[in-house]
Amino acid sequence: QIRERDNAALVVAATVPGCGMSVADVTNGSADIEAVPVTAFKDSKGNIVLENIFVTAKISPRGHLVSLWDRREERELVPKGCAANVFRLHDDVPLFWDAWDIEIYNQEKYTELEGTNVRIVDEGPLLASVFVEVAISENSVLRQWISLSATTPRLDFDCSVDWHENRKCLKVAFAWDIHSDVATYETQFGIVQRPTHRNTTWDMAKFEVCGHKFADLSEHGYGVALLNDCKYGFSTLGNVMSMSLLRAPKAPDANCDMGHHSFRYAIYPHKGAFGEASVVREAYQFNVPLVQLPVDATSSADFSIMPFFTLSGDSSVVLDTVKAAEDNSSQVVVRMYEAYGGHARVKLSTKLRVTRAQLTNILEEHVEDAKLVVLGSKRSVDLAFKPFEVKTVKFQVKA
Repeated sequence: QIRERDNAALVVAATVPGCGMSVADVTNGSADIEAVPVTAFKDSKGNIVLENIFVTAKISPRGHLVSLWDRREERELVPKGCAANVFRLHDDVPLFWDAWDIEIYNQEKYTELEGTNVRIVDEGPLLASVFVEVAISENSVLRQWISLSATTPRLDFDCSVDWHENRKCLKVAFAWDIHSDVATYETQFGIVQRPTHRNTTWDMAKFEVCGHKFADLSEHGYGVALLNDCKYGFSTLGNVMSMSLLRAPKAPDANCDMGHHSFRYAIYPHKGAFGEASVVREAYQFNVPLVQLPVDATSSADFSIMPFFTLSGDSSVVLDTVKAAEDNSSQVVVRMYEAYGGHARVKLSTKLRVTRAQLTNILEEHVEDAKLVVLGSKRSVDLAFKPFEVKTVKFQVKA
């Protein structure tokens, strides 16, 4: 399939190992994949419907997500009469520091924006997309591509914005049929949970939350994650999640954030509460997408490479970093962390010719030797993690 927006060729890559490579043939790369095609069409109410085997999404003529039906769980995620992917333009006039402060009273002073020129741009079979244009003001405009692929329940939103505002904040809001008194946000090597209510002054002070790759709202048995690639301000009040996209402070820099912006976010519905789902893995895949490199047919066989390191055991441990050591080019550093807040055990394996393994601190300073197990061509280290623990292993590689 050729994507309309940029004429990119789309191929389903069957199995690409983490930190590895595999080859896909553009001419028939998807032929051996049994993927049910994704479709795009208009329903009787004028909504555009994107549908695959996982979900059915309906986008209204205003560009709002008015329905997200999980076909596996037979569950509607958008409450009746509500909508998701709603852009809100807030007043943003802090009491003191323009570029740093966000005030709670500005959360209630906003205008809901409506999209125009809503149309289907890709109809499948691998990707279905909708284009939406939102006039933010006379000076600013947002263009958005809403996409659903044939292989995932994740709904992607690609945005391009020309931003020329004065003391305004652009947010996007999502109303979900999910009830929880806390929401979960990612931090570096862990998570934090914040209340979804404002019962006390302490709760009110947490109206805007810093987060990294995702925010998640889950109840028992089900949840929805809001993934993003470069926006780090979130807010959840009741069942409505919102993400801060752009601001327009005028001090100390009157031109702060003015101009063109491109960013992406996504909706990932999942069975099970946050701790039972693969939200962290999905957030990494969204933020570190596959890199495509063209190769000629005669040399393509040489480009299938298995990963240098693999993890087996508890899925709550994330292999975050593989890098050369800071002080020795013949050493390789691997950094992992426990992501959900529990104890875990894993086996870290490699086919590199490793002669020594040692545990270090975050500065790569030696703490203790690790027991290196050699079995044939594979070397491995067994590791036990405490909740949210970060471990760094330094390997000596034989030249």
